[in-house]
Amino acid sequence: MADDPGARATSNYARYTAAAYNRPEHYPIGQKLDLALYRPMGEWMGRLVLPGLHERAAVLGAWFELWHAPEQHWGLVGTRARLRWESTLDLNARLWGTTRNVIFDENALAVARDGAVLAERLNGLPNVNPFESLAGAHPYDDVLVRLGGPVRAEPRPPDGLGPILWVSAAPVEISGPFYGLVRFVGPVGDGECYRVRHYHAAARDFSGPEEIVLMPEVVPDGNDTRNSTAAQIEASSCNPEGWYVYGMQDREGCFVVRAMAARQLLRLAPEDIVEGTASAMSYLRPKAWRRAAVKGAATQALLVPDGVDPDVARAGWRVGDKALLIHLFGGIGGNKTEPVARTPLYWGHFAFGVAEVIHEPLADEPSFDIVYHQVYTHNVDGTIAGATHYSRYSGDRQFGWAGVRPIQDILVKLDALCGRFTIFDQTMTALEQIVRQLEVMEARYRIADGRGATAVGAANNCAQDAAQALYAAMLTVSSLVAARPDLRAEMQDTPEEARRLEELAKLGDELRRVLLPWGSARADWKYDLPVLGGAAGSIVGTIGKAAASWRTMLPPVAARALAEAFLKHGATAYVLRTFQVGGNDPDVEPIVPNI
Repeated sequence: MADDPGARATSNYARYTAAAYNRPEHYPIGQKLDLALYRPMGEWMGRLVLPGLHERAAVLGAWFELWHAPEQHWGLVGTRARLRWESTLDLNARLWGTTRNVIFDENALAVARDGAVLAERLNGLPNVNPFESLAGAHPYDDVLVRLGGPVRAEPRPPDGLGPILWVSAAPVEISGPFYGLVRFVGPVGDGECYRVRHYHAAARDFSGPEEIVLMPEVVPDGNDTRNSTAAQIEASSCNPEGWYVYGMQDREGCFVVRAMAARQLLRLAPEDIVEGTASAMSYLRPKAWRRAAVKGAATQALLVPDGVDPDVARAGWRVGDKALLIHLFGGIGGNKTEPVARTPLYWGHFAFGVAEVIHEPLADEPSFDIVYHQVYTHNVDGTIAGATHYSRYSGDRQFGWAGVRPIQDILVKLDALCGRFTIFDQTMTALEQIVRQLEVMEARYRIADGRGATAVGAANNCAQDAAQALYAAMLTVSSLVAARPDLRAEMQDTPEEARRLEELAKLGDELRRVLLPWGSARADWKYDLPVLGGAAGSIVGTIGKAAASWRTMLPPVAARALAEAFLKHGATAYVLRTFQVGGNDPDVEPIVPNI
């Protein structure tokens, strides 16, 4: 590259998408699989398509190529609808408020030359909205999503320009529209085909039909490391309880496994219950995590704070409940140690998310449905800042991390955080406010507030900027309540809501002490200045900002500090851990964050 300034490094994303099975056109649209064996990931699913220049004014969002729809709207499958936000004051303020003119700066151009995947199709466009930044995040239209929350379909709008789908929540990136629950029996033929046996819910075992599925060998990255392998997966310690496999059929009718998740990780069946706040914090420290790091294993523990009965804590997690997720991943070691893990200190990546307890129909049992809210910088893998399902971010065999990194997800359930308030006939939770702020931060990250590229810096990294979103959500709730006596009265019109509001105020004070130990807000947090993802600034200013929120500089420290704050306020928490799950790759070993 030094001899040719115009040369570009090859991204991992380019390597991966050269394989046909990693591209959406490899799969026919409008599949209907046997519901006894496979279930859809959602009602509305499809591919985002960036509007052309002449289409933007009419679309006012992004095109949505429908791959799956509710039965009453099945006629739309295979067509394109316009995907738009519902026109409410809140959505207009938050999401259209992140609309920016996109003009790449010199840093963005340099980052692109070094192989990072940027939204280059958006460069030079005015008024890029959050749907466009998501649809245009990759060099071509390959972002598959499910639509979350209520979807309002308008098949024949008055303008006569085609259907419109109105949503109020950010689309969630997925790997494939269907999932099944199987146990691997063994390879067939050349090794990319595997015999599986489906789960039989009535018998509570894997005595269902046998099938041959396709497990294509994944493409290695620039470090010659594969993010997962199918080798010896039938011998995995996770195999007896089975795997959720995500994907779709190819044109020959064979189900292609794009992603996987260990059932023992997602079902609500903790193998360990840790009693007491002090013991819970010991469980979360690096030493204990490293001690538990058995390659290929998946573990689940329930943390119970002081003063809470373990049986009551376990029974308190019910279908329909939601929890705040605190995510942390570790490094890739072994013979193919990644470059960033070759230093004495390794702290991994931090993010928030939401876990919902659902009734999973194939296993006929409660299970966690996990969506990460990734405040993620632009990188060579093509990771997109935004809402991302577990199957895409962790479980994807090509793009995900569960097969090659240790992962810890802390799922925090606390009534003050997750319980509902009724405000003038509208319901809300503090957790929903956090998600809304995360969606704003993610939209900003995708285009770097119009600059084109984000990067990690001392004052602004994944943990810092995710923490900013949490801080903003708590500040929004407390400021509104303090400024409006009528709102405060409405939020405490029952004894239960009054107690919840009081506890929320105490929790907000505690979180501010954790995130801002010096007592005053960073200027870019307090006033929401457009400074994120390593934006330029003076070295003195950068050090000052980093010091003001020093805990969030280090992802493991931030994760533990937040978990401790929630536990002290009575939260219970599931801790889900995986250590390079799936098949066996002898060239990699898990590196647990050591700070």
